[in-house]
Amino acid sequence: MPNKTSIMLMALAALTGIPAAQGQMLEEIVVTAQKREQSLQDVAISVAVISGEELAALNKTQISELTRLVPSLTYSGGTSDAGQSIIVRGIGTQTFSRSVDQSVGTVIDGVVSSSVSGSLLDFSDVARVEVLRGPQGMLFGKNASAGVLSITTQAPTRELRAGAGLSYGDENATQLNGYLSGPLVQDTLLARVAAYSNTRDGILSNEFPGGKDMNDRDEWGVRSKLQWLVSDDLDITLAYNHVEREHNCCIGPLEVVTPGSVADREGGERGPRADTLLDNDESPGRTDADVYSIEANWQWGQHLLTSITAYTEEDVFGAARSDLYTRTALPLNDSFGHYEQFTQELRLTSPADRTVSYVAGLYYFDKKIDREFERVISLNGIDQAPAGEISVLNYADTRNESFAVFGQATWNITERARLSLGARYNDEALSIDQTVGSFPGTIAEAPAGEIADDTDDQQWSGRIIGELDITPAAMVYASIARGYKGPGSNSLPSGPSSGEVFVDPEIPTNYELGIKSQWLDDRLRLNGALYYTQFEDFQASAQVPNAFPPLFFLTNAGELETQGVELEMNAQLLPNLGVQASIAYTDAIFSDWTDAPCYSGQTEMQGCVNGIQDLSGADMPNSPDWAFNLGANYFLPIESQPFNAFVRGNYFWQDDVQYDTTNNPLHVGDAYGTLDLYLGVADKSGRYSAQFFVLNALDEFYVSSLSGQQVVGIEAAHGLAYTYKRRLGVSLRVDF
Repeated sequence: MPNKTSIMLMALAALTGIPAAQGQMLEEIVVTAQKREQSLQDVAISVAVISGEELAALNKTQISELTRLVPSLTYSGGTSDAGQSIIVRGIGTQTFSRSVDQSVGTVIDGVVSSSVSGSLLDFSDVARVEVLRGPQGMLFGKNASAGVLSITTQAPTRELRAGAGLSYGDENATQLNGYLSGPLVQDTLLARVAAYSNTRDGILSNEFPGGKDMNDRDEWGVRSKLQWLVSDDLDITLAYNHVEREHNCCIGPLEVVTPGSVADREGGERGPRADTLLDNDESPGRTDADVYSIEANWQWGQHLLTSITAYTEEDVFGAARSDLYTRTALPLNDSFGHYEQFTQELRLTSPADRTVSYVAGLYYFDKKIDREFERVISLNGIDQAPAGEISVLNYADTRNESFAVFGQATWNITERARLSLGARYNDEALSIDQTVGSFPGTIAEAPAGEIADDTDDQQWSGRIIGELDITPAAMVYASIARGYKGPGSNSLPSGPSSGEVFVDPEIPTNYELGIKSQWLDDRLRLNGALYYTQFEDFQASAQVPNAFPPLFFLTNAGELETQGVELEMNAQLLPNLGVQASIAYTDAIFSDWTDAPCYSGQTEMQGCVNGIQDLSGADMPNSPDWAFNLGANYFLPIESQPFNAFVRGNYFWQDDVQYDTTNNPLHVGDAYGTLDLYLGVADKSGRYSAQFFVLNALDEFYVSSLSGQQVVGIEAAHGLAYTYKRRLGVSLRVDF
């Protein structure tokens, strides 16, 4: 007679259509989400993992494209690389003050990148990408109040290997990459060098005579590692990454304009499906980033002692002068930032098979930012503005120094039950030296002033996790975590006059229930999480309503709440057919923000009284309620040939989304879905592959952002991603 387990498995097989005794086992996924190598199914944290092979197969090369594979992750772009933001579970940094840390941290090979510009990374030589959801500051570097994007690049190999890839698509989108890896001294000194280049024409046609098309891509980078195997107990890895990126972006076509305004008189095409510009100006930008690191791993008895020392230097330039009409309203709008960052981590990892296992360490962080901002606005002929020019000069030097003690211990109570406790003590120091002025002969945009101030903060954060194996292949867990993101300083262009000099720390408290499970002889993987998180003193930028020129300030946006469900499934339905699916429901709101700024043009009837509104219960920006993706891979064996054929498909859908912190009703993007299709052949020995792909095969028009400046008549302008319409391409891959 069948037992309960076999009955359950047969029921699952019937529901999923998987033959009960056929198919292949799923491969084990190894992650470092808890600072040690573990199977994904043994980690009591909500983690989404994308392998480098999967990214290459789907032709995904940028952080922004991860949103198609991880529904609970979204991405917010900016007019320069320093203005980007990663958002997890509806929460991400909502300010372009350069001296405010990201709520979602980025870690590359164990090195924290405190700005998204420093984490610009092509995915051509990546081993895996892990998206850790919820507060992760107990073990990961600095802050990470909403989550962590952890990227692991490929390591040097003991055997000589080489490979190259080429992809070409619409708008001359060309991606080149290659690597060489192997021993310099057999069994002692290993090396790996990888390089890439990504170029693309501007995807927005500019109809102004002689005007340049906008939103292009031009970047290249080199990544190198030298690993010295000193002994059986000691290895040292030196790594160097260099990235250069140039662009003429980021701007979006007009969608809604004020009748009779300068945007109405001189702007080009407008409407919900507009995809051309009429602009005599450009928005050039450039980023240079260098990251140096040394990682040493010493097997000290049965413990592992790890040291990671890293230095990062970045130069980020942006000149967002495009204004969506045919005069030069911004003859000067230049921002230059020089970033220097030093980090040191020391970590001790115990054996995992003890009654009590642990990870403990020390962490030091020191970042300096020198930023210069210069803007001149020509008022001549802009609606009711007086003739003349206004200007602002802003020079800000900021420094953030942080020291932390951290650790997490796991008590293996029984073979089936475990209890983990984690804690971190942060000591943060922050200073700013800022001067605001104006060009001679112009009207001052912001009151002139100087400020030199500093602050410090000391906080504990912690986590408790309980785990129980309900079957040999299924584990449930419950956790409570209190996170932390340190204070930030106001380096916005409007300077000391705009809001507080410092904003308070951002404190999340997260409650989570989850399951990690595998069924049907390890051919079906089902993972899920149910969570509720409350944020106190969320750090955000806000805009003074109807101010001209735009006046932004830094503030703590009261309390936030985000709650939802995440489900992920991976199944090997047949020996040659695999299916992946994930779905996320996210309800992220401002739970208590009674003195929020109004949006531009908001009236008293619409809730704006004395320049403020009550946003309690309103949506967080860039956070769709529902999102899901569904993928399938089918391999067709060809017995008579040295290669097999394959077909892949990936469908992504997201709900409508509010793009504006102040909840402007004109800045809500419609729901949409995109289907990507791939058809190709792959050598049976894995030496080469070739494929034809169609991105957004159903030609579904969608927008990636919405913004506006009502005082010059731009009520709404929408951003467009490369795949806002159907794109065709081919890719080739060769490995030796």
